[in-house]
Amino acid sequence: MLEELRSRVERCRAVAAESGLAVEIGPPLALHEAPEDAPPAAVAAFRLFEWVDGPLFRFDCPDELRSAEGWQARPGMEMLLPAPIDLGWEMWSWRSVTEGRLGVRGGETVSLDPIKGDVYYVEDWMWFQENIDWEAVEEVHHPIAPDAVTFFADWVFGPRYPELVSLVLGPGLLEHRIRKGRDKGELTDAWLRLLQRAELVRA
Repeated sequence: MLEELRSRVERCRAVAAESGLAVEIGPPLALHEAPEDAPPAAVAAFRLFEWVDGPLFRFDCPDELRSAEGWQARPGMEMLLPAPIDLGWEMWSWRSVTEGRLGVRGGETVSLDPIKGDVYYVEDWMWFQENIDWEAVEEVHHPIAPDAVTFFADWVFGPRYPELVSLVLGPGLLEHRIRKGRDKGELTDAWLRLLQRAELVRA
Protein backbone atom coordinates (compact mmCIF):
# COMPACT_ATOMS: atom_id res chain seq x y z
CA MET A 1 0.00 0.00 0.00
CA LEU A 2 2.92 2.38 0.64
CA GLU A 3 4.09 2.06 -2.96
CA GLU A 4 0.55 2.68 -4.16
CA LEU A 5 0.41 5.84 -2.05
CA ARG A 6 3.79 6.94 -3.40
CA SER A 7 2.55 6.45 -6.97
CA ARG A 8 -0.65 8.39 -6.35
CA VAL A 9 1.19 11.26 -4.64
CA GLU A 10 3.62 11.56 -7.57
CA ARG A 11 0.76 11.45 -10.07
CA CYS A 12 -1.18 14.15 -8.22
CA ARG A 13 1.93 16.29 -7.78
CA ALA A 14 2.55 16.21 -11.53
CA VAL A 15 -1.07 17.05 -12.36
CA ALA A 16 -1.12 19.85 -9.78
CA ALA A 17 2.00 21.42 -11.30
CA GLU A 18 0.40 21.45 -14.74
CA SER A 19 -3.14 22.45 -13.80
CA GLY A 20 -2.84 25.59 -11.71
CA LEU A 21 -5.54 24.27 -9.36
CA ALA A 22 -5.85 25.70 -5.84
CA VAL A 23 -4.13 22.72 -4.21
CA GLU A 24 -0.76 22.16 -2.57
CA ILE A 25 1.29 19.01 -1.97
CA GLY A 26 4.30 19.69 0.21
CA PRO A 27 7.76 18.23 -0.35
CA PRO A 28 8.91 14.95 1.21
CA LEU A 29 10.20 14.93 4.78
CA ALA A 30 13.20 12.96 5.99
CA LEU A 31 11.86 12.67 9.57
CA HIS A 32 15.24 11.45 10.83
CA GLU A 33 14.18 12.21 14.40
CA ALA A 34 10.77 10.52 14.26
CA PRO A 35 10.03 8.88 17.64
CA GLU A 36 10.37 5.11 17.80
CA ASP A 37 6.96 4.73 19.46
CA ALA A 38 5.07 6.62 16.76
CA PRO A 39 2.81 4.61 14.42
CA PRO A 40 5.19 3.58 11.59
CA ALA A 41 2.59 4.01 8.83
CA ALA A 42 2.03 7.64 9.83
CA VAL A 43 5.76 8.35 9.69
CA ALA A 44 6.02 6.59 6.33
CA ALA A 45 3.16 8.62 4.88
CA PHE A 46 4.60 11.99 5.87
CA ARG A 47 7.97 11.03 4.45
CA LEU A 48 6.21 11.39 1.08
CA PHE A 49 4.79 14.89 1.71
CA GLU A 50 4.93 17.43 4.53
CA TRP A 51 1.43 18.73 3.93
CA VAL A 52 -1.56 18.40 1.61
CA ASP A 53 -3.82 21.41 1.13
CA GLY A 54 -7.10 21.82 -0.73
CA PRO A 55 -10.19 24.00 -0.43
CA LEU A 56 -11.91 21.67 2.04
CA PHE A 57 -9.11 19.95 4.01
CA ARG A 58 -5.52 20.44 5.10
CA PHE A 59 -3.32 17.60 6.32
CA ASP A 60 0.00 18.47 7.93
CA CYS A 61 2.79 16.43 9.53
CA PRO A 62 2.05 16.64 13.27
CA ASP A 63 4.70 17.86 15.68
CA GLU A 64 4.30 14.54 17.51
CA LEU A 65 5.86 12.71 14.54
CA ARG A 66 8.73 15.12 13.95
CA SER A 67 10.77 14.46 17.09
CA ALA A 68 10.92 12.61 20.41
CA GLU A 69 10.29 15.91 22.15
CA GLY A 70 7.10 16.44 20.19
CA TRP A 71 5.97 12.90 20.96
CA GLN A 72 6.60 13.32 24.69
CA ALA A 73 4.69 16.62 24.72
CA ARG A 74 1.41 14.87 23.88
CA PRO A 75 -1.32 15.74 26.42
CA GLY A 76 -2.05 13.11 29.03
CA MET A 77 -5.82 13.36 28.82
CA GLU A 78 -7.98 10.67 30.40
CA MET A 79 -10.42 9.63 27.69
CA LEU A 80 -12.10 6.58 26.25
CA LEU A 81 -9.36 6.59 23.62
CA PRO A 82 -5.77 7.84 23.94
CA ALA A 83 -5.43 11.58 23.30
CA PRO A 84 -5.46 11.75 19.48
CA ILE A 85 -2.92 13.19 17.09
CA ASP A 86 -4.44 15.57 14.57
CA LEU A 87 -3.65 14.46 11.03
CA GLY A 88 -5.74 17.16 9.42
CA TRP A 89 -8.77 19.36 9.70
CA GLU A 90 -11.55 20.86 7.67
CA MET A 91 -11.04 24.33 6.24
CA TRP A 92 -13.24 27.32 7.02
CA SER A 93 -13.73 29.88 4.28
CA TRP A 94 -16.66 30.94 2.15
CA ARG A 95 -14.16 31.15 -0.72
CA SER A 96 -13.54 27.43 -0.37
CA VAL A 97 -17.10 26.54 -1.26
CA THR A 98 -17.89 29.37 -3.69
CA GLU A 99 -14.63 30.04 -5.53
CA GLY A 100 -12.57 26.88 -4.95
CA ARG A 101 -9.77 28.75 -3.17
CA LEU A 102 -7.72 27.50 -0.24
CA GLY A 103 -9.42 28.15 3.09
CA VAL A 104 -8.14 28.62 6.63
CA ARG A 105 -7.72 26.08 9.38
CA GLY A 106 -10.75 25.43 11.51
CA GLY A 107 -13.52 23.01 12.32
CA GLU A 108 -13.40 19.28 12.93
CA THR A 109 -10.23 17.20 12.79
CA VAL A 110 -9.30 13.82 11.38
CA SER A 111 -7.49 11.93 14.12
CA LEU A 112 -4.75 9.33 14.52
CA ASP A 113 -4.71 6.94 17.46
CA PRO A 114 -1.11 7.17 18.77
CA ILE A 115 -1.18 3.60 20.10
CA LYS A 116 -3.08 1.55 17.50
CA GLY A 117 -2.23 3.85 14.59
CA ASP A 118 -5.74 3.81 13.12
CA VAL A 119 -7.45 6.88 11.67
CA TYR A 120 -10.90 8.05 12.73
CA TYR A 121 -13.24 11.02 12.89
CA VAL A 122 -15.26 12.23 15.88
CA GLU A 123 -18.16 14.60 15.26
CA ASP A 124 -18.19 16.38 18.63
CA TRP A 125 -14.97 16.18 20.63
CA MET A 126 -16.23 18.18 23.61
CA TRP A 127 -19.17 15.82 24.09
CA PHE A 128 -16.99 12.81 23.34
CA GLN A 129 -14.48 13.73 26.06
CA GLU A 130 -17.18 14.18 28.69
CA ASN A 131 -18.80 10.77 28.19
CA ILE A 132 -17.48 7.54 29.63
CA ASP A 133 -20.04 5.14 28.19
CA TRP A 134 -18.59 3.74 24.96
CA GLU A 135 -21.99 2.60 23.73
CA ALA A 136 -23.21 6.20 23.97
CA VAL A 137 -20.39 7.64 21.87
CA GLU A 138 -20.25 5.05 19.09
CA GLU A 139 -22.70 7.17 17.09
CA VAL A 140 -20.23 10.08 16.85
CA HIS A 141 -17.04 8.00 16.51
CA HIS A 142 -16.35 6.99 12.90
CA PRO A 143 -13.46 4.60 12.09
CA ILE A 144 -11.95 5.49 8.72
CA ALA A 145 -8.80 3.42 8.07
CA PRO A 146 -6.57 0.92 9.92
CA ASP A 147 -3.46 3.07 9.40
CA ALA A 148 -2.31 6.40 7.97
CA VAL A 149 -0.89 4.99 4.72
CA THR A 150 -4.23 3.36 3.87
CA PHE A 151 -6.05 6.54 4.84
CA PHE A 152 -3.99 8.79 2.58
CA ALA A 153 -3.88 6.29 -0.29
CA ASP A 154 -7.63 5.64 -0.37
CA TRP A 155 -9.31 8.61 1.33
CA VAL A 156 -7.11 11.55 0.33
CA PHE A 157 -5.27 10.48 -2.87
CA GLY A 158 -7.80 7.88 -3.92
CA PRO A 159 -11.36 6.89 -4.78
CA ARG A 160 -12.80 7.25 -1.29
CA TYR A 161 -12.12 10.99 -1.08
CA PRO A 162 -15.80 11.83 -1.77
CA GLU A 163 -16.71 9.65 1.23
CA LEU A 164 -14.39 11.71 3.42
CA VAL A 165 -16.07 14.93 2.30
CA SER A 166 -19.51 13.46 2.94
CA LEU A 167 -18.54 12.11 6.36
CA VAL A 168 -16.92 15.27 7.74
CA LEU A 169 -18.59 18.09 5.79
CA GLY A 170 -21.72 16.64 4.25
CA PRO A 171 -22.45 15.37 0.72
CA GLY A 172 -23.74 18.69 -0.62
CA LEU A 173 -20.27 20.21 -0.95
CA LEU A 174 -19.34 17.74 -3.67
CA GLU A 175 -21.88 19.43 -5.94
CA HIS A 176 -20.88 23.09 -5.38
CA ARG A 177 -19.66 24.86 -8.51
CA ILE A 178 -17.79 28.12 -9.08
CA ARG A 179 -20.27 30.88 -9.83
CA LYS A 180 -18.25 33.33 -11.89
CA GLY A 181 -14.87 33.98 -13.48
CA ARG A 182 -12.83 31.91 -15.89
CA ASP A 183 -13.59 28.68 -14.00
CA LYS A 184 -17.33 29.28 -13.82
CA GLY A 185 -19.20 25.99 -13.70
CA GLU A 186 -16.24 23.95 -12.44
CA LEU A 187 -16.46 22.09 -9.14
CA THR A 188 -15.36 24.34 -6.26
CA ASP A 189 -13.47 21.45 -4.67
CA ALA A 190 -10.20 21.72 -6.54
CA TRP A 191 -8.89 18.61 -4.77
CA LEU A 192 -11.70 16.54 -6.25
CA ARG A 193 -10.94 18.03 -9.68
CA LEU A 194 -7.26 17.12 -9.18
CA LEU A 195 -8.14 13.51 -8.39
CA GLN A 196 -10.41 13.37 -11.41
CA ARG A 197 -7.68 14.68 -13.71
CA ALA A 198 -5.24 12.19 -12.21
CA GLU A 199 -7.82 9.46 -12.93
CA LEU A 200 -7.98 8.47 -9.27
CA VAL A 201 -11.66 9.40 -8.90
CA ARG A 202 -14.28 9.04 -11.59
CA ALA A 203 -15.45 12.32 -13.10
